[in-house]
Amino acid sequence: AFRALRARPLVVLVELPQAELRRQWLLDVRDIGLPALAIAAALLVLSNIGAAALRGRERTTLALDAARHRAAERERELSAIFGSVQDLLFRTDDSGRVTFINERYAQLSGHPVSHALGLPLQSFFGGAAAVAALFEHQPGPDDQLPRHARADWIAPNGQAHSFEITLVPLRRAPERLEWVGSATDVSELMRAHAELRAQLGLARSLLSSSPLPMSLLDRQHRYLDVNRAWEQFTGRRRSDVLGQPAISELPPDEARARETQDAELLERGGELRYETVWQDADGGRRDIFITKSTFPGADGRPLGLVVCFMDISEFREAERATRAARDAALETSQAKSEFIANVSHELRTPLQSILGFSELGTLRARHEPRLAGMFADVNRAGQRMLALVNDLLDLSKIEQAQEPLRLDRHDLRPLVREVVAELQPLLQGRTLDVDCALGSTPLVARVDAARFQQVVRNVLANAIKFSPQGARIEVHGRHAPDGQVRIDVADRGPGIPPAELESVFEAFVQRSEEHT
Repeated sequence: AFRALRARPLVVLVELPQAELRRQWLLDVRDIGLPALAIAAALLVLSNIGAAALRGRERTTLALDAARHRAAERERELSAIFGSVQDLLFRTDDSGRVTFINERYAQLSGHPVSHALGLPLQSFFGGAAAVAALFEHQPGPDDQLPRHARADWIAPNGQAHSFEITLVPLRRAPERLEWVGSATDVSELMRAHAELRAQLGLARSLLSSSPLPMSLLDRQHRYLDVNRAWEQFTGRRRSDVLGQPAISELPPDEARARETQDAELLERGGELRYETVWQDADGGRRDIFITKSTFPGADGRPLGLVVCFMDISEFREAERATRAARDAALETSQAKSEFIANVSHELRTPLQSILGFSELGTLRARHEPRLAGMFADVNRAGQRMLALVNDLLDLSKIEQAQEPLRLDRHDLRPLVREVVAELQPLLQGRTLDVDCALGSTPLVARVDAARFQQVVRNVLANAIKFSPQGARIEVHGRHAPDGQVRIDVADRGPGIPPAELESVFEAFVQRSEEHT
């Protein structure tokens, strides 16, 4: 039928029992499907394992690259840090030969870092034995402790550097020991310490050599130091007072006052000066002048006080003696003035009688020229004596402040002309001429008219006394450039020796007669 109907569709229907068909299908699934399923599951598992392995490898590669990057960054950071550190950082083997050193070596030596590799560390410091001793084996636990030494480095320019070396053991394996360490440049610190020691030595020298008693106190008013002059002044030894309160020997009230005063000084800083009375161990009292000044600490705040004593007992005693002498001199001067005033008053009475009788004798003897001349001489002498007595009385009044100056504005020209006219008899007696040139402009000044005329009278009287016969005396008045009025009196006398110019203004002193 198939061959006959090759060109026609052919459908063959075969009927089988359902149970048989299910049994055959299950057999096919068992024989073919289960192995195929197992193979597919195996392939799936292997594919997942391969993918996971690839992903793990990729993650490992990325992590390794990141670790290498971080390591490179850390290395660059450490290199930059080591390069910027001013300390000398190094690593050595067990014998002390350098295996690593930072760029500070190149800055100090002028050689590249590679030049130092393999060299003994002590060779950098002039073969210092202290550096070589750092690498010696020390039995016991001390072998693992850091070691320290100090050595000097002489740079190529000749400058010396002081280094503080610290060495720490670094054991890489039980049979292999390495060392790491640093060398800190302490040159500036050493110089600062040397300058500080010099300053402290200078301060101690100044303190000990000062002739004035001096002490140093802290903020709690305890003695830090005292000098030898302080020990001699107070009678106390330095070893007994150091650390002791400075106000313990004062009475309670005075101690509290001094403590408050010192606290204020420490708070504001500066200096304080005052006088007080010191009572020594023997009970004697001495006047002292105290100077207190603050000195700063490291933070700039006052750290304590410098106290300096000055014994001024002799000065105060001399001052008291001077004051007593002055008081005695004032009393003596007052007694002298009173005596002169009394004598002047007592002399005026007989002088008035002498003048009265001389004037009476002159009138009665007017017909007897010789006798009249004698009475006239007596009258003139009495007038001069009365003028002297009046001057003494005026002097005593001025010294006792009983005759104050009465200042008023006056034209000095008529006052001077009045004195010149008054002295005309003396001028004529010595055939002297006076050139009185006072100008046409008023010479106005505030003066006591009577005292001014007395001064002019004394000056002209001296000029008349010492001028040679027939000479000329010049009296000139003018306004000075500074606006003051100036009266000049010039004569042709011998003058005053230069050596006596300062002494002629002392009381009862006159020019020596030897000078011509």
